[in-house]
Amino acid sequence: MKRSAGEALVNGDDIDVESHNRTDDNMNKNKAASLLHRTVTSLTASTTDDDTDDCAIQSKQKCIENIANINTVKQITRLINARILQQDGTLLSGALDISNGLIAAIHKDGSINDEDISSVIEVLDCKGRIISPGYIDIQLNGAYGIDFSNDCIGEEGLKIEHVLHVAHRLVETGVTSFCPTMVSSSPQTYRHIISLMNTARKQQHQGGGANILGMHLEGPFFAKAKAGAHDKQHIISPVKGMSSVEEVYGTDQENIDIVTLAPELPGAYKAIQSMTTTNPHSIVVSCGHTEATYDEGIKAIECGATLLTHLFNAMNPFHHRKPGLVGLLSSEVKLGNMNLKRPFYSLIVDGIHVHESAVCMAYKSHSKGCVLVTDAMAAMGLGDGDHSLGNMKVSIKGDRATLADSDVLAGSVVSMDMCVKRFHEFTGCSIGEALLCATLHPAQVLKKQSSIGILAVGAKADMILLNDQLDILETWVGGKQVYQKKILN
Repeated sequence: MKRSAGEALVNGDDIDVESHNRTDDNMNKNKAASLLHRTVTSLTASTTDDDTDDCAIQSKQKCIENIANINTVKQITRLINARILQQDGTLLSGALDISNGLIAAIHKDGSINDEDISSVIEVLDCKGRIISPGYIDIQLNGAYGIDFSNDCIGEEGLKIEHVLHVAHRLVETGVTSFCPTMVSSSPQTYRHIISLMNTARKQQHQGGGANILGMHLEGPFFAKAKAGAHDKQHIISPVKGMSSVEEVYGTDQENIDIVTLAPELPGAYKAIQSMTTTNPHSIVVSCGHTEATYDEGIKAIECGATLLTHLFNAMNPFHHRKPGLVGLLSSEVKLGNMNLKRPFYSLIVDGIHVHESAVCMAYKSHSKGCVLVTDAMAAMGLGDGDHSLGNMKVSIKGDRATLADSDVLAGSVVSMDMCVKRFHEFTGCSIGEALLCATLHPAQVLKKQSSIGILAVGAKADMILLNDQLDILETWVGGKQVYQKKILN
């Protein structure tokens, strides 16, 4: 699909883009000047002595400033003959425009006017393939041999270049944004790596790989009986509420997006309230690695929790008299009567951590709350064989990673593109509905759905091109193609 910088394909004919842009440069400036004149006249006339709404006046002034700043040709890359994912899961046949790293316009088939071509420098034919927002993985512990919780001293420790390496590789799997995730660790480790991730985010070049979002801190406020693979020596209770949280993570929490904790622990409810409401940077609190009952889950939601971490794993199983946290998915009426919303829930859909029937049951209960995560460890992407990860010996075969010479699961090694494929297969949902669980829904969890996880005018042009088998053919970050599986014919 991608053509050289000096070429474009318009209606099947090659054109000289440089000459085309020179010809239309004056045309666009004249259009901008005319539009500016009409807008200033219109907005000035509509402002009266009685118009005392400062916000309305500022909005009008900003509109004038934006138009006045149009002094160069707006360069657009147009993707045509695509099926574009909509927020309801349907696929719209049409075209999509990219400009300055953002989505500039979305056109239905047959709605493009001749004059629209004046600013287009490149037209790319998608040949009926699907354009989706890029995948967002809100729980990634590491990949490609890199462990985000590795705080070893010296050459063996986590470094900024390691994080950037993972970001560059993830685009191969369709991921354009991710939350680096840490397992339960010491306060010193948390603080060091939180700072390191912040530096990595600042150093990351636009379009250089998947966007590094705020961290997901999984622990250490867990029920010890549900610690799983987490080191129990670090597991504690937040007995002093927010003070306990600050003692572990530090007081600067701007670079934290999600915290997973067990809500039934002493001091947890106060900590949830502080992180989600009174904290200057609102943190998403998720319930996980927990023995919480159904009623304790409702209390956590009342306090501000909005997510359940890897549903079914590391929590009490559903029972018809003791539904536990899983029962919250089907409690729309009860929670609605309390003016509360059902929580989002994440699922590891590798076919190993959760049986396909359980995946289907959860989705049928609360489809709009489903969020796909990999929860992948450092062994993701290394391929089959025996690997050394820190002090662990891990054997990988397919998507199953076990401790060497045992059947004990060492963690997830599934990639997000495979999660989406298996989810589509297990649930029988539409392609668009499956894509929403890895795009819009995680963006909604993070309250970032105006900029990522969505294809809409003004959103970031973080996108993937897929076929009907959900293979990742291309990945775009910030309006730039950063991965291509093959040249489309």
